[in-house]
Amino acid sequence: MKTTKIFMMAALALTFAACSNDDNDIQNPAEQPAKAEGITITATLAPKTNGAATRAVTDNGDNKITATWAVNEHIAILYTVGSEKYMADARITGVDGSGAATISFIVVSGTADNTACTLVYPYSAAAKDYKSGVKDAATLLSAQDGTLNANLDVRVGAGTIRTTTPGLDVTTQPEAQFAIFKFTVKNADASATIDVKPLTVTIGTQNYVITPASATSTLFAALPAVSSQTVSFSATGSDSKTYTCSKDGVTFAAGKYYQSTLKMAFAATYTLLSAATTSDVGKVVCAAGHLHDAKTAVPTGCTAVGILGKVTDTGHGLILALQDATAQTWETINGWASTDTYASTTLKVLPNATARGSLTSYTTLGSTAVSNWAVAQKSDYDAIFTNLGSTTGDSDGKTYDDNVNAYITTGVGGTAINGYYWSATERGDLTAWLFKHNFWFSGSKSLSDIHVRPVLAF
Repeated sequence: MKTTKIFMMAALALTFAACSNDDNDIQNPAEQPAKAEGITITATLAPKTNGAATRAVTDNGDNKITATWAVNEHIAILYTVGSEKYMADARITGVDGSGAATISFIVVSGTADNTACTLVYPYSAAAKDYKSGVKDAATLLSAQDGTLNANLDVRVGAGTIRTTTPGLDVTTQPEAQFAIFKFTVKNADASATIDVKPLTVTIGTQNYVITPASATSTLFAALPAVSSQTVSFSATGSDSKTYTCSKDGVTFAAGKYYQSTLKMAFAATYTLLSAATTSDVGKVVCAAGHLHDAKTAVPTGCTAVGILGKVTDTGHGLILALQDATAQTWETINGWASTDTYASTTLKVLPNATARGSLTSYTTLGSTAVSNWAVAQKSDYDAIFTNLGSTTGDSDGKTYDDNVNAYITTGVGGTAINGYYWSATERGDLTAWLFKHNFWFSGSKSLSDIHVRPVLAF
């Protein structure tokens, strides 16, 4: 059908969401079952009924959508003769001053007097096989562009075809099948609008995607009627972030117009720590056990606690803390490991390798509240720094540098590693391995004021 439909609004001009691009699938009469000369039917349709302004949500005005018939639009007339199903192409030949439309179409010869029929507007909304009636809502609403377009003004009516005295008695005037929405997208506290492209509306298991030509905060959409259902929304903002919101117990009716402010919160995309792979090294770890993009702030409500520094082939690994732990005098601990394995003391034992999930803080290394955080072995620090792109170190291994500190400080507010740090690996009875930005060396276990940058194993 040609998109010559006219839409008007009291106090607000709209453009109706485009639904279908199959305007050219109007069936050629030659594709229908063979028929004789046929019978020409002329009939009148009443002016289109207009949905009242229904305030399902906040509505700042008493707005209505006014829809009118237009000359040369097409309506499908579905009817049956014997066991054969037919679809006639009814063309609007005129519209009078009241908005009533005159239609003309041909039915096959032999059509019985008072044959029941279904009217489907627009013609493209009828199923292509002209036998199964109206296309399903998912198909009709599969390609909306956020504007108000005649294709989404899908209407279905019923009538009786008279062939003795040719005419059509309309028993049910074509009624709108979908609700029409004007969505205004704002941030969570409604203090600012968000330009989005696209907006996805989810009802049950069905997604309806509205994709405007360019990102915008105002979109129009047609949706099937629902009663007391949960409706969810997700959108990609012009900032490339994902925004979401959900409404429970939603009810709206076909043929009605609604205005809805969507207060959408930023929903960060993340990987679960339990699904971490080597490709996730460098990502920010939040307290809920989520991995967020490296060198970027975690979403509001999340707490960044570390950087993923190591992942093994078995899916286990180490998280490097964003802050130093409280300084310790290690001679009071008396228990470095002589090899790169974890000893049994609280400070050097990392949690069970299968433990993943919520993370605790590390204000005082070794206390009950922070027993999950510990000092790593020399080989672990070496691997973490290597994985984070360190170029600084000596023959004993890599140490931290600006590349490493960039992960810790960029976006997440961590404190750069700076100074001397203990590892949990001893070199002898009286010494243990320490590292600085450019070398590893052994230091007396009696040294004080040596930093600790804890790690968490998972």
